Amino acid sequence: MTILTRRAFGISALAAPALISATAPLQAQSAATATQPASVFGATIGAYRVTALLDGILPMSTSWFPGGSADAFATALAKSGISGESIPAPINAYLLQSDSRTILVDAGLGGLEMMGPGFGQVSAGLAALGVAPSDIDTLVMTHAHPDHVGGMIGKNGPVFPNAEMIVTSAEHQFWTNDGIMAQAPEDAKGAFQLARGVFGAYADRMSLIEDGTEIAPGVTIEIYPGHTMGHAVLHIDGGDRQLMMLTDAVHSIDLQAPLPQQGVMFDTDSALAAQSRVRLFDRVSSDAVLVTGCHIHFPSFGRIARAGNSYRYAPASILS
Repeated sequence: MTILTRRAFGISALAAPALISATAPLQAQSAATATQPASVFGATIGAYRVTALLDGILPMSTSWFPGGSADAFATALAKSGISGESIPAPINAYLLQSDSRTILVDAGLGGLEMMGPGFGQVSAGLAALGVAPSDIDTLVMTHAHPDHVGGMIGKNGPVFPNAEMIVTSAEHQFWTNDGIMAQAPEDAKGAFQLARGVFGAYADRMSLIEDGTEIAPGVTIEIYPGHTMGHAVLHIDGGDRQLMMLTDAVHSIDLQAPLPQQGVMFDTDSALAAQSRVRLFDRVSSDAVLVTGCHIHFPSFGRIARAGNSYRYAPASILS
């Protein structure tokens, strides 16, 4: 069931003007962000160097995972050495570089201050790698939540002036549907306006794609809906090494590997998101595929294996 609440849009009581007029991350940074060193980590997958870019770390709460058992949560988190209700959750974007392509997957919060200071570090990560905004040739929007698209625009328009934007048709249709927006709570409408602002900034170079589209050699977009209705994951075929970028199919690997049916309050359709998560976990565990994800502990590369009727996550110890 699709539930249109402010939580499902990843925002809380934010005004649209504050979202749309956010300062571009490459034009200005908060003092807190500017003093932090860039956090980047890369792995070679076939023809691509895939680098995780840490935008910031969000202290989530177990209360953000509705309908679950407090005892089950405590047991799952204790296995990761986490106690209490606070769950650290990174916000990661990704850079894919080959001899001919420079692809950015999501862009973090940018200048949005909705989650407090310490975010907007994707720009510093790119700079540390020697990558200018104008170097990005393809900008992938996995979905239109603010922590993924805030860094795509600033006061002067698109941050990445030469990039073609890639987004699934289903995601674009959801956020541009006036009827759906009308059903949303008033203080969630800012998320729609932000998404539409990003779409508008890249309108002359935006490609709407379908499930299974190869956007670059060996890089395929697949739709696993539920978190949002056009939520995209990326499969990178590196020959003897495969990578599945789970994006927001996972918000807490510590909770959702052992409890894969557990949703998060930001899901548009929690039941559908759980189905997608289980399908992904089944796939990557069966094939021993390397995984990464936008909210998996930085540096964010690892593997998911079966553990009885559930799963477990193990960080990758050796990558080159």
